[in-house]
Amino acid sequence: MSSESERPLILGQYAGFVTRMVAWIIDQGIVIATTSLITAVASLVSDALRINEFLGIQEWANALMAILVAVVTLTVWLVYYLGLWMLTGQTVGKWIMGVRIVRTDGGRLRIGNCVRRLVGYLLSAILFLGYLWVLVDDRRQGFHDKLAGTFVVYAWPEREPVRPAMSRIRRRRRERSLSSGA
Repeated sequence: MSSESERPLILGQYAGFVTRMVAWIIDQGIVIATTSLITAVASLVSDALRINEFLGIQEWANALMAILVAVVTLTVWLVYYLGLWMLTGQTVGKWIMGVRIVRTDGGRLRIGNCVRRLVGYLLSAILFLGYLWVLVDDRRQGFHDKLAGTFVVYAWPEREPVRPAMSRIRRRRRERSLSSGA
């Protein structure tokens, strides 16, 4: 008979709302920090080179900076989420929280899954209903998960719950009596 340590591990436990929300907050912090850093560096370079004075477009400076911030934010957001989901199935926040995104058949994400999931993120943000769906769904899927055909699962194996000592003792006695009687 196999021993307790040789039991198969349980994989793919659905990740809960709090774990996913903390991962999302971490990811948003990373995206905001990256966007802010890139924008600040671009602003410093622009000021150091006096580009606005050189081109005579001081009145357009605020509009150009707003466009730059929008383009940088969108680019960072797309690269961060699509890139990491495609490569590893995890963003940094999901990695820290120990969860991974997988397709409903258990496979790695494809570009279509990632794009649908990202669009689903935007739609889920409407009154946060798409995110709150995780609280009531049996498989802990938000609207973005359903749209993309994905699950968020814990990335580490989890062992079966430990049995009380008396039930282990009884099971061992039964195993011994079966093996000695056979």
